Amino acid sequence: EMRTMLDEEIARAILIGDGRLSSSDDKISEDHIKPIYNDSSLYAVQVPVTVENGATDADKAKAFIDECVRARKSYKGSGNPVAYMTEDMLTECLLLEDGISHKLYKSEAEVATAIRASRIITVPVMENITDETKGDLAAIIVNLSDYTVGADKGGEINMFDDFDIDYNQQKYLMETRISGALTKPYSALVVSIKESAN
Repeated sequence: EMRTMLDEEIARAILIGDGRLSSSDDKISEDHIKPIYNDSSLYAVQVPVTVENGATDADKAKAFIDECVRARKSYKGSGNPVAYMTEDMLTECLLLEDGISHKLYKSEAEVATAIRASRIITVPVMENITDETKGDLAAIIVNLSDYTVGADKGGEINMFDDFDIDYNQQKYLMETRISGALTKPYSALVVSIKESAN
């Protein structure tokens, strides 16, 4: 369980950062593991999706798909990327209908094809990630083979345990020392949705 949680923490730090305040002792420094979401535009191309103020979820999903297709020409990463996206955005894409109430996309694979990605992975921790200038994060499209992770001693993972007499608890700690960043220019697309100010 601890190993799974460590892997999840590393994956979150790579995609969007660890979500802790900069004042927290446990904060993963963004200089050490550089999140794709906040990376320089040389590596992570920002794809703004602007919709009308008060746009429906269906309008946002249509605009999202259109901008993903347009932005794909800016992607210079390796192979066919994977779309890491929110469950809400995937749901809205699957609910899109044509003029006679037929579903436009019958499966996740069809949505992935529509946005020119190899597959879709939903990421719960991407929900409610927002930025005043970018808007709401909808997806990060990247092939993680372009994200290089380096480590001391081959990525050795250390396990510690100790009994805390003050709290009458057995405590466990698992740690590793790694760093990482995108190493190929224009190898990620960060898609955010923002309503236009009227």
